[in-house]
Amino acid sequence: MPELPEIETIRHALLKHLPGKRIDKILVRDARLRWPVDENKLNQLLVGNEVTTIDRRSKYLLVRLQKESTLILHLGMSGQLLYITESRPFEKHDHVIFYLDDATELRFRDPRRFGMVDAIAPGGEADYPRLAKLGAEPLDESLQAKALYERAKKLTRPIKNLLMDANFIVGVGNIYANESLFYAGIRPDKPAGDIAAKQWPVLLDCIQNVLTEAIKKGGTTLNDFVNSNGEGGYFQLELAVYGRVEEPCLKCGATIQRIVQTGRSTFFCPTCQR
Repeated sequence: MPELPEIETIRHALLKHLPGKRIDKILVRDARLRWPVDENKLNQLLVGNEVTTIDRRSKYLLVRLQKESTLILHLGMSGQLLYITESRPFEKHDHVIFYLDDATELRFRDPRRFGMVDAIAPGGEADYPRLAKLGAEPLDESLQAKALYERAKKLTRPIKNLLMDANFIVGVGNIYANESLFYAGIRPDKPAGDIAAKQWPVLLDCIQNVLTEAIKKGGTTLNDFVNSNGEGGYFQLELAVYGRVEEPCLKCGATIQRIVQTGRSTFFCPTCQR
């Protein structure tokens, strides 16, 4: 599933093309996504409106429009956003097409249909249900490690599970939780409440460094992720523990181990992470 770095990579790519362009027409070829696409709502709020900028909240892309309505997109497990500059036949899973005023297109493609395409009316973002309860943005400059410690200090759930909880902190995901905990020297199955206050600044710094580096590298190519140009990321070339079970640790040479937590694979070094 695309996580924060992948979505941020796509946001940066789309910022090169969409601002200043007007949505002239929307074609919904198949509305059967995770939440059915409301074509009438999209047309009412978006058509004739010019893109001003593109923001991100967690794994949601927020395409801001001139009249203060917002196109909100979520890629789910296999969604792709493709910026089309020349005539091209539709593919089977090109579900929603945004025609722009310069004859280019933005296509939402989603083979597994877990993505989302919706619109938010002016003034409606604060109450939008899929945004209202999201946790802290890990790359927000105002985020303090002390605030995370205070929320976690009485919790018994494993720290890796907590980092993947979007109500606590958003966009970290499985791959980046594994990597961040490795660099912080913390076992992924350690109870969150057992992590001392002095460890949280280190952990937050590792999370931010891993996410920032992944964004620079274009995200992590696993399964279905591609950016808006159809290209994969390549951060997977530098993964320290994720997917490296039975391989030597890059720091100490010990054998990387794998466990399963809430149905997800977890990788760690038993020597470096305690």
